[in-house]
Amino acid sequence: MKYQKILTNENLLLVILPIIAFIIALVPTLKFQQPLSWDIYYHVHLAKLYTEQCFTLWDPLTYAPFGRPIFYPPLFHYILAALSQILKIDLFLVSRFLQPVFSFSFVFSFIYVTKKLYNLRVGLISGGFLFFTAAFHRALIPIPETLALIFFPLSIYFFFIVVEGKSLKYAIISGIIAGLMFLTHTLTALMMLGVVLVFTFCLKLRNDNVKFKSLWVFLGVTFLCTSLWWGSLIFQNGYVFNNPIAVILGLKGYIIILIKSWGVPAVVFTFLWVIIMVKKGMKQKSIRKLIQECSRNELLLITWVSFILLITSVYLIGIPILIDRIFNFAVFPMVILATLGLEYIRFINSEKSIYSNIYRILIVFLILGGVSQGFLYAHSVEPLVNNSQLDVAQWFAENGDKKRVVMSLSEGIDPVIVSVSRQPVSTGGYHPGMVKVLNRELYYSGNYSREDLIRDNIGYFVENSHTVHPNYFKLVYQNKDYKVWRVDI
Repeated sequence: MKYQKILTNENLLLVILPIIAFIIALVPTLKFQQPLSWDIYYHVHLAKLYTEQCFTLWDPLTYAPFGRPIFYPPLFHYILAALSQILKIDLFLVSRFLQPVFSFSFVFSFIYVTKKLYNLRVGLISGGFLFFTAAFHRALIPIPETLALIFFPLSIYFFFIVVEGKSLKYAIISGIIAGLMFLTHTLTALMMLGVVLVFTFCLKLRNDNVKFKSLWVFLGVTFLCTSLWWGSLIFQNGYVFNNPIAVILGLKGYIIILIKSWGVPAVVFTFLWVIIMVKKGMKQKSIRKLIQECSRNELLLITWVSFILLITSVYLIGIPILIDRIFNFAVFPMVILATLGLEYIRFINSEKSIYSNIYRILIVFLILGGVSQGFLYAHSVEPLVNNSQLDVAQWFAENGDKKRVVMSLSEGIDPVIVSVSRQPVSTGGYHPGMVKVLNRELYYSGNYSREDLIRDNIGYFVENSHTVHPNYFKLVYQNKDYKVWRVDI
């Protein structure tokens, strides 16, 4: 009975912070009638495509009139579509109520894996650090990246335990989860694969007694799961990826983004951990010897953070990458290293209770501060799509011809229009998967002819500024932010 009681208490403690995350995400979920994310409109559009066609590799409604292959993995969209059909509710409502579910799952996945790697105390403290990170704030929005980040630590953990000597079945489980990541969000999956390969390579350099067969089993299962979608897509259409536009802000900008991504408390206490490790290395007169002697848990965390820092360092030499997104993939090891730095305070001088008291006070402040920041963020965040944009999309749903292309002279409204109305649009979300696009500069400049409009099948213009149009344009809708013109030729 005593053991059962302890187990129950441990399980209760395990879900406290995830439940708080759930409640935090409920704040904007109940406050607003639409999902928080701009991205979700593109994902709802794809979910509608799969609902209509069951399986397809082609999207005819975005980047019209050309259309394009669907280079965004489909798992998240199938989940949306399935939930909508099972629950008999609108896809946007499904997306909205996934916000607290994803927040709960994100925090639970991190704490659960940390508990398995270390213990419940480290897991809970790491959870406190987690609330300060941009990754947690981003987890409030229901997008494929959030789902993939829920999978991320689980896949790493199952690979880690098979390296520790467990059955190869765990390599299969890890490979299946990794495959699901590749079917959810490719960048997250690639980062996870990089961590696994670098960690295994470092184990080999240390001459650790490891069953490296597990790596091949993991890679084989991952590849098989991934090929379920990517195999057909690449065979039919090749592969296209256009690097997203990013502004290079230099070293100062890099550091600011890093701190914002990982949170000030995690950065401070990770720095403390680094100082402790350097001091230990100086005592042993060899950092290499220190790495040789560190546990596999710590080696995993070190290689994980180092790999992400190596990838993001290309930003410092002028290569435009979205480092804020990539930094999120290192949040898991960072919050654990920060916890280990905080834990050191408890062992500075075990004979003096003052250090234990400081340690406890810091934990209380950490968790209360993190939860408070989470609630403040939830109260301040607003949907990225406004009512005017939704009104335009609704007008197209009721009045659009569903054939001719919408040329929007206002950035960001195309995914909203196509997801709500099913009217073809000239762009439509996920720029990296763009294959062919209309000459939008031609229409922005106004130097187009009737022949251009007929050739490109342009039927509507959406704008948020005053523009002089030819006499065959008719103003058919207007709200406080937008005008919709119909082309009558």
